Amino acid sequence: MQNFENKLERVHTLIREENIDGILFTQQKNVSWLTGGRSFVNTASEKAVAFILVTPASNCLIVSNIEAERLIDEEVKCHFDCIEVYPWYEPQRIDEFLAKEGTVQSDITLEHKLVSLRTVLTSEDEIQLRVLGKDTAAAIERTTFELKQGETEYEIAARLAKNCIEREIEPIVNLVAVDERVYSRRHPLPTSLALKNYAMLVVCGRRNGQVVSATRLVHFGTMPRGLVKRHRAVVHIDAAMIANTTPNASFSDVFEVMKHAYQEEGFGEEWKFHHQGGLSGYNTREQLLLPNDSNNRVAQGQVYAWNPSIAGVKSEDTIFIGENGTEIISYSGEFPMIEVNASGKKLLRPDILIR
Repeated sequence: MQNFENKLERVHTLIREENIDGILFTQQKNVSWLTGGRSFVNTASEKAVAFILVTPASNCLIVSNIEAERLIDEEVKCHFDCIEVYPWYEPQRIDEFLAKEGTVQSDITLEHKLVSLRTVLTSEDEIQLRVLGKDTAAAIERTTFELKQGETEYEIAARLAKNCIEREIEPIVNLVAVDERVYSRRHPLPTSLALKNYAMLVVCGRRNGQVVSATRLVHFGTMPRGLVKRHRAVVHIDAAMIANTTPNASFSDVFEVMKHAYQEEGFGEEWKFHHQGGLSGYNTREQLLLPNDSNNRVAQGQVYAWNPSIAGVKSEDTIFIGENGTEIISYSGEFPMIEVNASGKKLLRPDILIR
């Protein structure tokens, strides 16, 4: 309950700043952020199955008769001042209700302002994120331990989905590449290609709106020297980015660190072929890392997922900017790691699992 109240205080401040009468929350990410529960039926939909109207005086859940009982009993972890239930076949009731509430802006219109509210976690959200981070790492790493030569990318993706869902995680991004596709595809949707020696698995796992991202690599047999070189390079780049993701650092600061690290490792042009990740939280990426962005700055309580890549390799985990520094949260302790020194800090980055 207190978590909900803390978030309402942030929303009330925004309402005053915008000089409006209320905000209507309609998007999955925002409804889940407010309530701490699942706000979808269709995982691919950005729109929530229920709306929340927040005004300075009250908060109201607006929901169809299909979803009302289930949401209240099983999902929302908060108290509403009112619950407006409408028949599913009379959606116009929503507009009729809102017409009485004055000047109401939607969360879609105010998204540029809501990002900063949503992405600085409360203490309760931080606790939940740590659990999700460990569970997401366990799911993807268990998949690398289980997969077999001859399995198709689809079959590997199915294993990954199973390992996520068993842990109450929705794998909203589930990417798999094997062998030559690891080198040629940066966003590899799974295909029927069968695994021979080398695989890359990528997951963005969601639980109650929060998202954690991770990539893991696995190789059967002795690795080629060129692959080892590329992997050592990309984990050093990743470590440099993580080490410099500190409170008040601008995105342009981190971008320059990233570019310099690619150059230092001998792969100066590779950053141009795939985005490098960014601010996370209730989206896989809330804000991408872009050049010359001095407006967006790292803040305590935020979540980041960097994903530098070189053709054939990628390094990706989710980090939390906490009171005591930057912490890698997509960590299970079960996967082989490499210790990397970056900017005076020792960081553990995932190695390639040898099977």
